[in-house]
Amino acid sequence: MINYFRSQSDNFYLFHKYPVTKQFVKFCLVGFTNMAIDILVYWFFTRLFNIYYILASVLSFVVAVTWSFFMNRRWTFRYNGLDMTSQYVKFFVVNISVMVLNLSFLFILVDWFGVYDLLAKLMTAVVLAIVNFSVNKLWTFRTHNA
Repeated sequence: MINYFRSQSDNFYLFHKYPVTKQFVKFCLVGFTNMAIDILVYWFFTRLFNIYYILASVLSFVVAVTWSFFMNRRWTFRYNGLDMTSQYVKFFVVNISVMVLNLSFLFILVDWFGVYDLLAKLMTAVVLAIVNFSVNKLWTFRTHNA
């Protein structure tokens, strides 16, 4: 079944003509799994271990970003270089920065401009997914020929 989807994705026009589109879709899919892991780990820490919710949120963020790093490194960007530690630090810095931007944009859109919070969250998520992908592609997982 996986081979079927792989062959179909190779025939998809945008993926064939613009390979970066395929990478972006993979990046977003990893992002969805990242969100699920973040919520699951948060639930696990708060409900089963009674860990304070702020600490649980920080821990779940670290676990989810670590998962995201390895999946994006291996699957999305297919990077096999040896500089894993420096890449992880870069990836973590990018994700912390995106989180700060996310909170800032959300606050500005909701409190200053009166945008409905869920719409603001969606708008912010779309813009920052593109930013996150671009910075990670061009900085974290940059290849020498890119």
